Amino acid sequence: IPSSKWSDCKSSMHNIYSTKYDLDFKSPNKSGQNFKSGEDMIEMYKELCADYPIVSIEDPFDKEDWEHTKSVLQICQQVVGDDLLMSNPKRIERATLIPLAMLFFSRYPSNLWINQIGTVTEAIEVVKLANDVPWGVVISHRSGETEDSFIADLSVGLASGQIKAGAPCRGERLAKYNQLLHIEEELGDHAIYAGEDYRQCL
Repeated sequence: IPSSKWSDCKSSMHNIYSTKYDLDFKSPNKSGQNFKSGEDMIEMYKELCADYPIVSIEDPFDKEDWEHTKSVLQICQQVVGDDLLMSNPKRIERATLIPLAMLFFSRYPSNLWINQIGTVTEAIEVVKLANDVPWGVVISHRSGETEDSFIADLSVGLASGQIKAGAPCRGERLAKYNQLLHIEEELGDHAIYAGEDYRQCL
């Protein structure tokens, strides 16, 4: 997905002591005027999704703010659970118990980070669990990446339909995209383009 259509909100905006979201959390001279409630954040997301072609939001709320997270499922085509799900089977199972999430299951993929869960074997088990729901899966890079292109192979091998490797502006990112092109060339007519089905495992 082009970066212009992908919004990664992260939970670092969240002040756990006041149940408010601090939109100036990176500013050294905070005025204290830019704190928003969960309801305020939902309204902000509604406006953003109405005004811009946003198709995916990652971690719209704190990882423990399940109530507000499920509300966003009605606003955006896709809500990615990164910090929310943490590639963790128990958290994925908890998310499946949210009735609204079940209604919008194709909009609730897990962001899969190999070093978040532990081993490749455990990662594959998490993907199987997500597929059973059925949810999509985003195979994701991490900060401090190298030019190793394994996640491109993993994304194709697990038929994830989505990969998050950053804007193609640095060598460690281009390596992943180049590997995807090599795989497509090798597969030839057997390669499958996800198209509008990118939110579901192929």
